[in-house]
Amino acid sequence: MENKIKILLEDDNEILGNGYGHPVFRQYLPTKRYVELLNKYDIKGTFYVDMAHYLFLKKNKEYSDFRFQIRSIEETINLLVENEMDVQVHLHSQWVNAKIEKDNIYVSEKWNIGQLTKDEQENLFHSGYSELARIIGVRMKSLDSYKAGSWGIQPFNGLFDIFIKKGIKVVMGPIKGLKVDSLNLDYSLMESNYFPYFADKNDINKIGRKDGVVVLPMTPTYLNWFDLIRYMVELKLNSFLSRDRSIDIGDIPDSIKRMQPLKGKDKLNYGLKPFKTHLKINAQKFWYLRNTFKRSYNFIQKSNTDYKLLIIETHTKDFKNSFDDIDKFLNYVTSNYSDVEFVTANEIVNDIKKNILKPLSLDE
Repeated sequence: MENKIKILLEDDNEILGNGYGHPVFRQYLPTKRYVELLNKYDIKGTFYVDMAHYLFLKKNKEYSDFRFQIRSIEETINLLVENEMDVQVHLHSQWVNAKIEKDNIYVSEKWNIGQLTKDEQENLFHSGYSELARIIGVRMKSLDSYKAGSWGIQPFNGLFDIFIKKGIKVVMGPIKGLKVDSLNLDYSLMESNYFPYFADKNDINKIGRKDGVVVLPMTPTYLNWFDLIRYMVELKLNSFLSRDRSIDIGDIPDSIKRMQPLKGKDKLNYGLKPFKTHLKINAQKFWYLRNTFKRSYNFIQKSNTDYKLLIIETHTKDFKNSFDDIDKFLNYVTSNYSDVEFVTANEIVNDIKKNILKPLSLDE
């Protein structure tokens, strides 16, 4: 019997990167609705909860409604655990050294955890890991994977030691070809663009020895010219016609609006694949989700590997007006692809331990 293609739905559970948004509207409420959809299709997902933001709220708990926001994140985690979802560690390093001035929150420009000092990295990861473990408590199965905030995980050598120390077996973030100068990110030379690999301690782009940390590359996909034009036209029309204003976002100071740490991340190309990206669910329409999924599915299905893995990155913070499209997409996949099964990051870790998944390594 042919092995099924495994689909990992991994959610970055967080507010907006610039520090705006409220956990009730960006995390708890959309997560609750999303979990209802996952349960409808008998799917278990993995949720990476941003504990760096949580630590910032606790540090400043006397300010505004921060105590309520803290509780909202804790209830989001409880909701996920009660529904037997996989909950793992996520950290957005811009919350380290964030400050409050004149009732505005200013995050730092260090959106890549690799830009922090070694001590800052260790303190952030240890504190975030410990708080998440405390909230989950005796219900915890295993905190053994990590999703990098803003896909940033370079340089890798210091982080490698932290992951080994805390028992992190799998990390996500690297995307073949992603290069963001302001964050010191460059994944142009990744030696595997889709298949899991043991990373070299000194260069996450390179394949290393066994028994280290495994990178799960984000699954590549693309828009053709027809899709790209359609997508851009829809964005413009929605921007022009929509009068919807998020209730959790007030007036944003110009200095924060000017922050563009991810500027240059998305680039257009000539040829038949003008927009190369990775598989994701944010606020896209059903047609976008279907078309990009089909391309990734065909690519992975034809790959010459025994273990076939397809990763879909999701951001519940952007789901507000997208649940009908997400529902249609999940129905489309479960109804039309009998050779797929949904897995969690924890199950992938177990497959590595059982030697079912054999990541690329220099030892092979």
